[in-house]
Amino acid sequence: MRLPDLLPVLAGTATVAYPFVVYFGLPYLPPGLMVAVAVGIGAVHFLRKSGDRLLSGWSFLFIACVLVALLALRPVLAMQAYPPILNLCLAATFGWSLFRPPTAIERIARLRRPNLPPDAVAYTRKVTWMWTIFFLANACVASICALFFTIAIWTLWNGFIAYIVIGVLFAGELVVRRWRMRRAPT
Repeated sequence: MRLPDLLPVLAGTATVAYPFVVYFGLPYLPPGLMVAVAVGIGAVHFLRKSGDRLLSGWSFLFIACVLVALLALRPVLAMQAYPPILNLCLAATFGWSLFRPPTAIERIARLRRPNLPPDAVAYTRKVTWMWTIFFLANACVASICALFFTIAIWTLWNGFIAYIVIGVLFAGELVVRRWRMRRAPT
């Protein structure tokens, strides 16, 4: 595999590991280094060749500016701000696609099945709404954890519980989708 092919995998792994890096690195690593890592992860996520490049560029710029501004004001909060800001950007990306079809989930579905029937397109729209709302809610919970709770609780939510919720949502949607497909006329 070439490095450009590995970058999304590395960025995804770094995103999952980031809360633990902050938790264990807080006593030893300077906040500026961890914010630079977060900005680098954001760059890989949002600036690669996929989706709406303009929105991705603005999302990356938003993440970088907020993290750098927070670094000057509250360094520990700057390190904790990456998950909520990332979730806001994901909510914006999914939400934006609701107003500029095809929706994010429809695009993913068409990778596997290019000729989606109209009822499947309507379903992908509902699923896109679900993920948009989830990302907004997750941004709120991650922000509350950063602002009002200990770094341990913030790490527990952002490094573990949020991923369990994502898994439950994904599995639940998969069950509903398969149930709908069995009911649908061929």
